[in-house]
This record gives sequence, structure tokens and C-alpha cells, in this order.
Amino acid sequence: MNNTQKFPPESDFVKQAALISIHPEHIDNIMSGKKVFEYRKILPRRDISFLVLYCTAPVKKILAVAEVVDRVTGLSEYVWNATSLGSGISHCAYRDYYSARRHASYFVLGNVYKITDPMSLSDLSGNRTPPRSFYYLSNVDMKVIFGRQSANPANSPAVLFVGGVHGVGKTSLCRKVSKLGGYRHISASFLIRIGQEKDIQGKKEVENVVKNQLILLQNLKIAKAEYPRVLLDGHFTLINDRNEIEPVNVQIFDAMNPRELVLIKGFPSKIVDRLKDRDHKKWDISFVKEFQAAEEKHAQYVSEQIGVPLHIFDNHITPSSLARAIYKNAL
Repeated sequence: MNNTQKFPPESDFVKQAALISIHPEHIDNIMSGKKVFEYRKILPRRDISFLVLYCTAPVKKILAVAEVVDRVTGLSEYVWNATSLGSGISHCAYRDYYSARRHASYFVLGNVYKITDPMSLSDLSGNRTPPRSFYYLSNVDMKVIFGRQSANPANSPAVLFVGGVHGVGKTSLCRKVSKLGGYRHISASFLIRIGQEKDIQGKKEVENVVKNQLILLQNLKIAKAEYPRVLLDGHFTLINDRNEIEPVNVQIFDAMNPRELVLIKGFPSKIVDRLKDRDHKKWDISFVKEFQAAEEKHAQYVSEQIGVPLHIFDNHITPSSLARAIYKNAL
């Protein structure tokens, strides 16, 4: 893939790129993927698509370019609670940085690209000094910077897979948990649906499990190329068109290359009630029990076969507790 294709037209560079100063330890954490939120006291007024990272003394070089996928401002304690897992700093350092301030702002970082030949500020146009906050970069400067940028991101994409039967509540949990680690939440059904000619939304029985899983892998590959951290929710087993519980082939999970596997469980009676309210369909409680038992059994088998740890949680777990558990080794 030619990485120049993903950048905006040169006429838009000046509106979408800014240079910021960062201490060496923070640069290291960003490059390693431990720091996915970049705090700022002042955010640029313009919408920024790229942050060019200038490393302060003793390095004094431009070392990387980070894609920006979001920018957020909120009450400082709320921001810390929402970002601490991917902050790359201590709570004490965070409080010191925002001392006497009620509000905090941050960028959510996407792919980070290393500058293969670190640049001095003198390589940029004009008389450049290290920015105290930030300054915008011109078309000419960005053309030079992108020319020295590596073709591939500094870190390989991280995928976390969260499974569970229909109606267990995993999708709702994933939406909340994904934000706490700077992950993009995507459902497997969505990736399959956008690759099909007909819409199967709302249909639980799957006509062709193998075909659909291949579509899933193809679209997951595209998603990983666009975003470095994906929280994928799906199933370890599926109900085929004969109303049989069919395990998803282990090779599919191996091809996903997940860092963690998660299974969400719930009380079958509660699941039946939720499915009735949500889909207006009555499920047999004995079938739901069988479905959930098969889901857990195959999840354990997949974990053993591909050598990826499996974490099993009750669906009453809080998003913050789930996030701390699954992001411990993923950030």
C-alpha cells in the first residue's frame, strides 16, 4: 500500500497538521503504544488530522507523526477516569499538569509513524523554535515530513476479541470499554454485513458460516489498516440455518491474531427476557443454556489452540473493571 494515498491533498495540509513538543519518555510511550491519549492545555482551533512530534532536549529532533482520530475536552477528573489506562503517565503527574484547571483536553492518537531520518527544526521553513504549545505546519513542511516518514506504523495493530451469546450485553459493554483504551469498537456482524450483497440485520441464523467468516477477516484487515486498536465483538459459536450451534473454525481466530480473548456470560433467564424485549422473539431457555455452554467450551478450546489468554466475565461487570482487566497487557 502506498502510504501517500492516505494523506489529504497538499492544499489541506496547513489546516490539518500541527507540531507539538513532547518529552522523550512520552515519545517512547507513544511509539510503544502505551500512551494513546495526548493531553494538552490548549487545543488548536482547527481540526487537526496529524500531530508532528518534536522530542525535547536532549534529543531536539522531530521523531514521529501521529494520526489524530478524536479530540475531547471535559472536566479534569472525568477526563482522567476516561483516559488513565492509556495515559502513559501517573495520576500525580496528571494533576500537576492540570493544577488549578477545572477542564482538561486530549487527542486520541491513531497510527504513529516513525521519521526514518530524524529532523531538526531547521529543516522546516522559517525560523523555527520549539513550540511552547503548538504551531501549524505549512504545505511545504508537511511534504518534507511525509517524505521522511516510514511506510508502516510503528506498532502492529492490536485486536481484542469479545464473545458471548446473543442478548448477553457484550455490544453495550464494548461500546463503553473501547473508549477507555482508545480502541475502536466494531461488531463482527457489521463487518460481515458490509461485505454481503443482502442485508441480514436482525437475523440470528447464519446461512453460510464459513463464507461469512472469510468476509469478516477481509474487512477486519481493512479496519486494522485504518486504526491501530480494534475491539471486536462477536461469537465463538453461531446458530446455522438448521438451528444448530456451530463452532467458528479455530483458524478464523488465529487469522484475527488477537492479543486477548474475552467471554461475557449472563443468566439465561435474563438473556431470554432481553432478547424478547429487543427482538420481539421468544427464545427457549434450555436452548440459551446450551448455546452459552457451547460458547464457553469453544472459547476455552480456541484459547488453548492459538495460545491467547481467555478472560471470562459476568455481564454485570462495570466497564471500568472490564477495561482494567483486558487492557492490562494490551496497552
